[in-house]
Amino acid sequence: MCNYQTLYHSKTGYAIRCQQCKGIQLAFGTTVISFNHEEFECFNKMVTRLADDHIHSSEHEKAICLPLPADHVMMLLTPSEIAVLADMTAEVQALLQTYSILESAN
Repeated sequence: MCNYQTLYHSKTGYAIRCQQCKGIQLAFGTTVISFNHEEFECFNKMVTRLADDHIHSSEHEKAICLPLPADHVMMLLTPSEIAVLADMTAEVQALLQTYSILESAN
């Protein structure tokens, strides 16, 4: 059974990690995604790249397709939503790196 650790929580979503299996669950808007550590790292890089690429796009147009680890499933986001998600995943990634350093010191 998983024992979850909260990595991020706000009105837009949350990220939690199982302390035993290290699986990560990310909720954003109406979508919940489960990742292993490597999948989350890849997702974080993709979200950051898409946020950087769409800085000057129409703010309220849902035009950014973000593929998810599941086959044939994508999130459709506005530039402001991808920016919020990029900030969220960057914060979670930084926290995961910090925990990794601390765990390797033990």
